[in-house]
Amino acid sequence: MAEWRTLPAADVRAILESFGIAGYRAHRPIPVGTINTNLGVETDQGLFFLRVNEGKSLDDVVREAAIVAHVAARAVPTPAPLQSTAGQPFVLWRDQIVSLFPWVPGRTLARADLAPEQAAAVGAALAKLHLAGSDLSDRRPGRYEPAEIARRLEQIAGLGPPELANAVAILAPELARLALERAPELPTGLIHGDLFIDNVLFTDDGQLAALIDFEQASWGRLAYDLAVTALAFGFGRDDFRPEVFRALVAAYAAVRPPTAEERAAFGAELRFAACRFAITRITDVHLKQGTGAAPGKRYQRYLDRLACIQEHLAAADGLLAL
Repeated sequence: MAEWRTLPAADVRAILESFGIAGYRAHRPIPVGTINTNLGVETDQGLFFLRVNEGKSLDDVVREAAIVAHVAARAVPTPAPLQSTAGQPFVLWRDQIVSLFPWVPGRTLARADLAPEQAAAVGAALAKLHLAGSDLSDRRPGRYEPAEIARRLEQIAGLGPPELANAVAILAPELARLALERAPELPTGLIHGDLFIDNVLFTDDGQLAALIDFEQASWGRLAYDLAVTALAFGFGRDDFRPEVFRALVAAYAAVRPPTAEERAAFGAELRFAACRFAITRITDVHLKQGTGAAPGKRYQRYLDRLACIQEHLAAADGLLAL
């Protein structure tokens, strides 16, 4: 977690009161994510998840709250934000926007503990999310569209840090190829955009409890969203875990069957997803080390994924087929 701020008990108590929650007992930081300050809060009324939305606009927060409420009402397993006493899904606190969520009992799994059964549950939940968002009225694209990814790569190349020369040499020609090779028209809808292992909670007996962190949710390509999730869950230490990758993709397809166009285009969507996260990890993490950015989130992991995707597609071994 990025160590943005520490909240004293008096401030947490005041925030809770703005949501109509009394009986503060204790709170603790939750070391996840790269942007927000996250806290677990214990009260007489139960447990809550408190988020200080660092650096986000009011529109960002309101939009995310509306998306989460929309899909939660359609049986997607995710906790909707609570309403403040003023009837809004946030409160303003010292020029910051604070959200409060019900606490969902569960834990994130370590990669080594992720079995095909859990991967299948994630694939099915993602498909349900895509179906639930079909009637969402807000159809704005996300902030990481291809033009923005290309702009960031140009920025990286312009800075010229020696340790990134190899990454630029790999990513620049790949993005250029993808600009020509990605299918121009694929089904779109509400996408999570960031469904990584640490954004899914499981119960102690391995059942899926909740999808969380919809900050990057937007209108986009459904196949791209599946590619992001499959890369996050299906890649092991040095290569893909076939049983995990295939379980996730098959469970998704059983709930929302992909179109023929999506099946044909999935390899390119996997490649673009790998490029996107390699580039944003360089700009948002690697280049900000020492300025409050979260540790970890190594961009090299997505260069490794890209290389493996290219190898499997070239071999036409069917592992990454949709």
